[in-house]
Amino acid sequence: MNHPPFNWRRVCVAAALTVSVSLGASLSWAAPPQASQASPLPDEATAQQALSRLPAWQSALQAHRAELARAQAASANPNDWTPSASWARRTVRRDPAELGRASEREWSVGVSRGLRLPGKADAAEGWGQRQRERAQAQLDLSWLELGRGLIQDTAEWLRASQQARLWEAHWRLQQEQHQAVSRRHQLGDAARQDVILLDAARAQAESQWLQARHQARVAEATWRSRYPDLSLPAWPEGAALVADAAPPESPPAAQEALASRLADHPAWRQAELHAQVLEAQARHAEAERRPDPTVGVQYGRDANGAERVWGVNVSWPIGGAARSRQAEAQAADALAARTALDGVRRQLQLDLARHSAEVALGHQAWRASAHAAAQTQAAAQALRKGQELGQVGVGEVLLMQRQLIEQQQVAAQAELDAWQARMRWALESGGLWAPPQVD
Repeated sequence: MNHPPFNWRRVCVAAALTVSVSLGASLSWAAPPQASQASPLPDEATAQQALSRLPAWQSALQAHRAELARAQAASANPNDWTPSASWARRTVRRDPAELGRASEREWSVGVSRGLRLPGKADAAEGWGQRQRERAQAQLDLSWLELGRGLIQDTAEWLRASQQARLWEAHWRLQQEQHQAVSRRHQLGDAARQDVILLDAARAQAESQWLQARHQARVAEATWRSRYPDLSLPAWPEGAALVADAAPPESPPAAQEALASRLADHPAWRQAELHAQVLEAQARHAEAERRPDPTVGVQYGRDANGAERVWGVNVSWPIGGAARSRQAEAQAADALAARTALDGVRRQLQLDLARHSAEVALGHQAWRASAHAAAQTQAAAQALRKGQELGQVGVGEVLLMQRQLIEQQQVAAQAELDAWQARMRWALESGGLWAPPQVD
């Protein structure tokens, strides 16, 4: 009985279709798995400790203290106590006919201070309070920036280490194939051309692996330099970085979450409080158009102590054009900051909406790329089996394996992007790494 020739291309197509059907059914959203997966990020307490030791955070704390000191200075009375003292010797000729002159000693002491006009103290206190609130918002924003950096650095290391692992596995596969075909060539069962093709593929894979390993070492050195207290993040063995499926939020829920987060986002609070600080400063400058009077008391003795003098002195400067121009400049700065708030709000809304959308979009892209990688891997395995049986040429196998490593890299990048999108949204929405309490 004659059987039709075995067609390995049909086997590849069938295997790819089988994987496509099995994975395509899982592309629909399902409930998240109950078992929690290991995250490459540290836990809340460990992350807070590590970020709190960073030089950037220590610098932010010092800037925070400086801002608080400036707020106290703005609230305080700028007028200083001014003590004064005088001593004099007076020569008096009481009778023109007398040749001699009488000598008398006199002295006086006093103290004076500017007296704040009504309304200035309230304006100064409001200015200082807004500065204190802005200082806290700026500190929260600095903490958010450090969290963003930790997520980005984690992603950079995971990307470099995963690429190195993929290229190492590809290089080892090329070595195994080269050794197998070389033995077959020695036995006369394989052509010299196949050995040459595999030798070139092995050299290319080795070159790519060495480059990827170098980049991974650079990323590792960068991580250890920035976060000496944290261990290197690890890609979970045999598991995905993100849950296999996660239902996206419904549009109303997503809009409500965005609106809620916008109101208390550190970037928005810092921008809004900055405008309020400038407005309070403008009110203070307006009040300072009228200079404060200076009131003092004085006590002294004249005529060698025979006379005692008590007195009160008052001086009141007349404000000039400089005070008026300063008030106008502060008012213009406040108006500019208030006008710019609309642009800040729109940009922040756009950023938060993008971060929220990237969670679902990144998950879909990862599932699609993983689907394609699984199909390519099934086809590559089928072609290798056919090549071992002499039904498929080495060139076709090498081409498919090249496509496989490329698709695996795309899938790893997509998975990492999906993980990064989730972590970024958790951070931006206030659900990750709350800032520490600062005294």
